[in-house]
Amino acid sequence: MKDKFSDIEIKGLLGPGSRFEGVIRFEGAIRIDGVVYGKIICKNHSPSMVIITELAVVEGDIVADVVVIAGMVSGNIKAIERLELRAPGRFEGLVYSSDLSIQDGALFQGECVMIRQFSEEDKKSLKMEGFYNIHHQNIIQHESKAIDEFDATPAIKV
Repeated sequence: MKDKFSDIEIKGLLGPGSRFEGVIRFEGAIRIDGVVYGKIICKNHSPSMVIITELAVVEGDIVADVVVIAGMVSGNIKAIERLELRAPGRFEGLVYSSDLSIQDGALFQGECVMIRQFSEEDKKSLKMEGFYNIHHQNIIQHESKAIDEFDATPAIKV
């Protein structure tokens, strides 16, 4: 099956044995074979992809339309359209995605928030915002709803 992400040109490469600390901002696709401590971010509206190979280790956040992991990632991911976790890949953290696939032999340790029901505009907004604030706001909304429901419950007198 061919989709709009299958033809994205790889415009960036962090080769084997390389180490990067900081923020990588990119367009199109980027392939990571080395070690990254920091963030890998594509916040523009053109299709984007991050490929983490078996050789790679990433400790930090990733933002892209499609994220493919065969290496090790610890952090938060916004894979707006799809996250593919391929064996022997390992992931630990929080994910926002419309689609999640985990191949046999891969390890997922964390939490996934499915955004499939979001409008395209909401997905674009999600891609632009930070991780903690969105997740924290979601928790606050759920907690305030639970408090409202609790307050609306009639008191039982004994």
